[in-house]
Amino acid sequence: MKRKKFSEKNLKISAGMPPEARKTPFWKRVLELLSSSSRRKAGVNLSKIAAYSNGKVVVVPDKVLGAGSLSSKVTVAAVSFSESARKLIESSGGRAISIADAAKSNPTGKDLIIIK
Repeated sequence: MKRKKFSEKNLKISAGMPPEARKTPFWKRVLELLSSSSRRKAGVNLSKIAAYSNGKVVVVPDKVLGAGSLSSKVTVAAVSFSESARKLIESSGGRAISIADAAKSNPTGKDLIIIK
């Protein structure tokens, strides 16, 4: 049986999540996406987040890139952010947080969406 490999960063994210959050279907799916091959993951641009956010908290199981713009406040939880993406999110009134912080504040995953 093949074991899934976790990177050091993904292990820290998983360890930072509360135990009750790791049991919910939403956060199980996020952890599954984090463990996928890095070749399958491409960064997510702000333009895609702006198109699909609809006022909800957005979880990105990869890096957020700064291409595009945001016209409304959006809270984005991601593995990492480019410098320009973090500046644009914060200048629009939104927040850039880690996935572990999002899991702590919302362990059920209600009103969160995954953008990959």
